[in-house]
Amino acid sequence: MRTRKRLGPAAAGAAALAVLLSTAACSSGAPEAGRAPEATAAPAGFWGAHAGAAASEANPPADVADLAGRSDLVVLGTVTGAEEGKEYADPGKPVSRTSNIRIAVDKASRPGVKEAVVEFTRDPAHDLKDVTGKLPQGQYVFYLTSWYEGPDGPVYSCAATSACVVAAKDGVLETPRDPEAAKELTEGTRAAASAGGAAKGARSAAAQPRLNSAADVFALGAAG
Repeated sequence: MRTRKRLGPAAAGAAALAVLLSTAACSSGAPEAGRAPEATAAPAGFWGAHAGAAASEANPPADVADLAGRSDLVVLGTVTGAEEGKEYADPGKPVSRTSNIRIAVDKASRPGVKEAVVEFTRDPAHDLKDVTGKLPQGQYVFYLTSWYEGPDGPVYSCAATSACVVAAKDGVLETPRDPEAAKELTEGTRAAASAGGAAKGARSAAAQPRLNSAADVFALGAAG
C-alpha cells in the first residue's frame, strides 16, 4: 500500500466530523450517519439502502491508486451477510442505524485476511430484514480504513464515501454506492496510467489499465 498523501489521521477525522454534522453522511475513517429523513421513497436495492454520495466528500479520490493509498486495507471479495451495526444520534437530529456487512475475502492487501466486516450507513427507510435477502452478487473491491474493534474482530469504515466499493466491466469502473462517481474515477485512473506509461516511455494505448473485472481493479490498486 502507498503512504497516505492527502489527509493525515487528524485531518481525516476533522473532515469526517464536519461531513457527519452537516450532511449526515460519512467520510474517510469515521462512522456514517443516516441520510436525510425527508426522503420520500426508499432507494432501490442493497446498495441503494447503503448509498453514499460523492457530493458529501470534501476531497474525493482522484484515481484507484489514490483510493488505495488512503486505505488501511483493500480486499477483493463477495458480500455474504449483513448484521445490525450501531445506533448514532446527534443532538437535534434523528437517530440513524448502520449495517455491518460481512465480506468473504478472496485477496487482500495484507496476508491472512479471510473475512472483513464493514460498517455502512443504512437508509432510515430500510430495516435490516429489507436488505439481508437482497445481497449483491459477484466480486467487489473494498477500500477500507480501521474504525473500531468489535466483539468478533475489527470493523472497518469506508476510505471514501462514494468509491469504497468498486467493480469494473467493459473497460470502465463501477461504484455501486454512487454510480455517478464512476465516471470521474475511471477518467482519473486512465489519466494516471497514461502519465505513468509516458514517464516510462510506453505507448499510451499500452499504458491504459485493464478494467474488465473487480480482480483487475484490485490488481491495479495493489500495484499502487
